[in-house]
Amino acid sequence: MVERKTLTSIVTPLSEGGIGKIVVSGPDALSLVSKVFKCKKATDFCKAESGKLHYGYIYEDGRRIDEVILHTLGKQDSFTGEDLVEINCHGGIRVVMRTYQCLGSLGAEGVSWDALLSQSLENGKLDFIQKEAIREITSARTKLGVKVLLDQHAGALSGALQTCLDIIEGMRRSCQSAARSKETSSSAGFKGADDTAVTALTDGIDRLLATASYGMALTTPQTLVILGKPNVGKSTIMNAILDEDRVLVHHEPGTTRDYVSECISVSGIPFEIVDTAGVRDTGDVIESMSIEITFEQLCRARKVLAVFDNARPFDREDEGILKALDLWIAQENADGLQPGARTAIPVINKCDLPQKLDTGKIVSLLQQPVCFLSALNRTGFDDMNSRLVREFDTAYHPGRPVVFTGRQRQLLQDARLLVERETECLTGNNNPDRRLQVTEDLEGIFKECLQGKSLIPKLRPGNASV
Repeated sequence: MVERKTLTSIVTPLSEGGIGKIVVSGPDALSLVSKVFKCKKATDFCKAESGKLHYGYIYEDGRRIDEVILHTLGKQDSFTGEDLVEINCHGGIRVVMRTYQCLGSLGAEGVSWDALLSQSLENGKLDFIQKEAIREITSARTKLGVKVLLDQHAGALSGALQTCLDIIEGMRRSCQSAARSKETSSSAGFKGADDTAVTALTDGIDRLLATASYGMALTTPQTLVILGKPNVGKSTIMNAILDEDRVLVHHEPGTTRDYVSECISVSGIPFEIVDTAGVRDTGDVIESMSIEITFEQLCRARKVLAVFDNARPFDREDEGILKALDLWIAQENADGLQPGARTAIPVINKCDLPQKLDTGKIVSLLQQPVCFLSALNRTGFDDMNSRLVREFDTAYHPGRPVVFTGRQRQLLQDARLLVERETECLTGNNNPDRRLQVTEDLEGIFKECLQGKSLIPKLRPGNASV
């Protein structure tokens, strides 16, 4: 029998603040906290009803540490499935750490927030998808991200995966029945049911995979690099997007020597926007180093605003920008990215001035329509913003299942690949034993997605099951 431990964790950022929160969870949570807590009112803290608040003080060796409010929850009500005490103390590193260390000295095992969530998983309070959703909520950058993740915490994605698992379970039972009776699927009824099940499973997987780019964009900010030669208005565009004078702007080329990054939200999608040094041939050592850093930022970008000057003719430096972007896009596969993960949006700035730029080469190479801006006058940004989020479905649909981690997407891709390769086996009229193996492998993939632990070897090209 596995020993049930009493755990404690600091669940608020360890920094200056008004309130700090420490959680104690486990079979001895109430008795352990009672050794250091004195309630303002005379009461038997260990017999407190679930859901009650208690006002009092934390003591260590008879000395008052802090004034606190405790919230007690029985294991039937707590998110961990164990008796739980939330200690709400004053914020600040010293106060929180003293209380936390005091609990540790009494036998509570200090753990991370993620370990507390694992306790919830072990006690059946959450499945692994819900645990991932909670973890992502704590770092969500936008209101849209929080909304979508709360739906997944409530079970939207888990329910959709369970529906797929139910289909597979029905297929597996049919295969088991056929194998036991040494029958084949030659009867029209049996084969027709399998055809329907395979189609329903494939459609279900495809619908979920279609949400992955949207969901993962909400949980992982897209790196957006502003790229161009000097003096095309990159920093002015950055300031306009941020609606503040964040970056120094000057007509002298080479003003921006280091990159500047900030987080923004465009239609609910979080971006890390990066202003970079202008790219050109230069003999200046410092500027050359800055340009090297620019290309380093380009390598990690998912989106690029490729900025060109409407008031200057297309030149060799513009050509160099296009060649760099062509190579950057061509390296998607080598960098382990999905096709189309990188997008370069051509931006023609200074459209308040007479046009001298021929956009033909830009459109031809980047294969993208052009956005026309005047960063100085702050016009044209609505079109650019819509281009940035065009590939993402930014409309919120309450309760919709959404794939939001790379782990989830990879497992669903594994399942889709297996179904595709074994369709003939799954719908054929012979070899029920083989069908049984395939359905059990599929079942293992979906259970791994829900439970967070591998139940079968990874299904990759070269695996015998595939």
